[in-house]
Amino acid sequence: MVIFTADSLALMLDLLKQADFKTNHFYFNNGHQQDQVVGLDIQYEDFECNGSFQRLETRYRLKLTNGERVEFWFNRGQMKINTIKASQPMTDIGTPTQISQYNF
Repeated sequence: MVIFTADSLALMLDLLKQADFKTNHFYFNNGHQQDQVVGLDIQYEDFECNGSFQRLETRYRLKLTNGERVEFWFNRGQMKINTIKASQPMTDIGTPTQISQYNF
């Protein structure tokens, strides 16, 4: 089980790309509550340059159990994220009971 925030999303990307979301549990903390990640969608841009085709990852979307999607991308080495309401909580308020047993 891994809990991460928007601040660590760039570090988690390689792990999320290889993750099996049915057997491993990942939770995204948006500052108010934690939701389980059920998938990662990757948007690609395909293009041809000098006779060779290339495919680049342009955007990513985290699918959460509450139906919300968190979209993010990289622009000149910096991660950009669609606006989400986030704050820095001082306690574990909003932690679902099914994962609260893992918090310490």
